[in-house]
Amino acid sequence: MAKKRNKKPPEERREEALRPSRFLGYDRDSLGVYLMGCEAYGLAESQFRRAIWLNPFEARFKAHLAWSLFKQGRHADARACVAEIPEAEMDPEMRNIARLVEQAVSSQRVEDQG
Repeated sequence: MAKKRNKKPPEERREEALRPSRFLGYDRDSLGVYLMGCEAYGLAESQFRRAIWLNPFEARFKAHLAWSLFKQGRHADARACVAEIPEAEMDPEMRNIARLVEQAVSSQRVEDQG
């Protein structure tokens, strides 16, 4: 039986092989959630960033990163993470994180003005 030849150019095959997978990153996210529970927010941030690098398709990873940044007092960075989450993919937990981040950014603006 003859092998089926891949008709795609080598460059395209290489890009597909290097493309992130929807099945990666969940172990890093779980570790990050555990570290958040231990109040190791900086370490959790690094795990969430790794999870997003491995799988940029999962909105939950971005929400968890936003929460770790929020807990570190980096509200503007957290807001930028929340802004990357498509509205259609937001679940109640993500909406709650987005609401808390927005409240913190708003109160920060009021303090800066006053």
